[in-house]
Amino acid sequence: MDKKDLSLVLVDDEESMVEWLTLLIEQNGYQVTSFRKPEEALVWCKENIVHVLISDIKMPGMNGLDLFGRIRELQPYTAGIFMTAFSSVDTAVKAVRGGASDYLLKPFKTDQMLAAIEKCVRDLKLTEENRNLKRKLQKQYNFQGIIGKSKPILKVLELVRKVADNSSTVLISGESGTGKELVAKAIHNNSSRIDEPFVGINCGSLSPNLLESELFGHKKGSFTGAYRDKTGLMVSAGRGTLFLDEIGELSRDLQAKLLRAIQERQVRPVGDTATKPFYARLICATNRDLHKMVFENQFREDLFYRLNVLPIVMPPLRERKEDIILLVEHFLRNSEHGIKSFDSDSIKALGSYDWPGNVRELQNIVERVCVMSSASDVVSLSDLPGFLLQKPREPVFYSAREGDDSLPTLSEIEKAWTFYVLDKKTAGEKRAAARILGINEATLHRRLEKYRKEEEGP
Repeated sequence: MDKKDLSLVLVDDEESMVEWLTLLIEQNGYQVTSFRKPEEALVWCKENIVHVLISDIKMPGMNGLDLFGRIRELQPYTAGIFMTAFSSVDTAVKAVRGGASDYLLKPFKTDQMLAAIEKCVRDLKLTEENRNLKRKLQKQYNFQGIIGKSKPILKVLELVRKVADNSSTVLISGESGTGKELVAKAIHNNSSRIDEPFVGINCGSLSPNLLESELFGHKKGSFTGAYRDKTGLMVSAGRGTLFLDEIGELSRDLQAKLLRAIQERQVRPVGDTATKPFYARLICATNRDLHKMVFENQFREDLFYRLNVLPIVMPPLRERKEDIILLVEHFLRNSEHGIKSFDSDSIKALGSYDWPGNVRELQNIVERVCVMSSASDVVSLSDLPGFLLQKPREPVFYSAREGDDSLPTLSEIEKAWTFYVLDKKTAGEKRAAARILGINEATLHRRLEKYRKEEEGP
């Protein structure tokens, strides 16, 4: 990284200081863009690369630390040098915590400023070298677990490359088991945030109160059991990526609080009056139809549009069956059971199945077969679970005719309708199927267990 390749931004409300430093920096071979108003500098930085920000701290309107924080939201690797005529330990600590490389007390000598700039340049070079090395080492894992050559999955991978270095929110939608979290990690690993944390949480796995505490944090004593302050995931994710899985399960209250945090880029912990900055990139995922939820007033429309800036739709495995053999080979390579391959008949059987559980179900089946198969290192048709060899259920429609004594019983109609909803309407997603059937998930599980026992016989 040469001097001519670096972009420096200088901000100070004193005209004489701007003129002197601009001349000094340019005479030493650097490119510098100067401003007297931090707001104007921020507008410029939104459209241009900034390697080093040199800024006064106390200025009318926005101060230097706030300006630096806003720029780092856009460009996480920008270095900062701060100047001030008012010495304060508290201010110095804030500058360092905010990522500042140096802190100069006015008046300072020219060699102090040049030394500070040179230090920033060395740090930037080292950071770039480390990032390049990490990218080389992780190149083969950039899309780890996302295996395939079909058009639908190649389209997804192309979208991952396009959105990776954009800081806008991504919404990944698709059925359970399609690999939404893998895509979120691939976006993170292909972005400039690769060295920062990737933090994920399943919004459907916790109660609303507990989820609020996990996301936003809480103050000691804010509720029963809050024995100490807790930093929420939105803050602990730092300048990395926050992945919210099953975003459609958020309560209305949490939807409102998340929307406010996204709009203001600030987080208020439970029981606290102060806010904390929220810098992380947000990636959300859902297996639910958020459009429908908005229409049914179950999900906030304004939050939906905030989340759906960069949408990615994960294809179900039944729409990319040509990838099944590649996925099987991938799972076998990572298996510890010595199975080398599936024979042609077993591969054909895998291709005939609709995979309502998608890639996750396929992975589980491969693992199960590897454990349970015969001594041979090749899986044959007889090693596969019986349900894989059955023909897919077709929708069953009954019509009552006068004098027809062959009418089905109510239990038979219930069974046919249950499997139709489960197989055809929801692709095996039990929570969605239960909702359509008008029963809870536990009842659906009991029903399916009953049908399984009936099919197995005494």
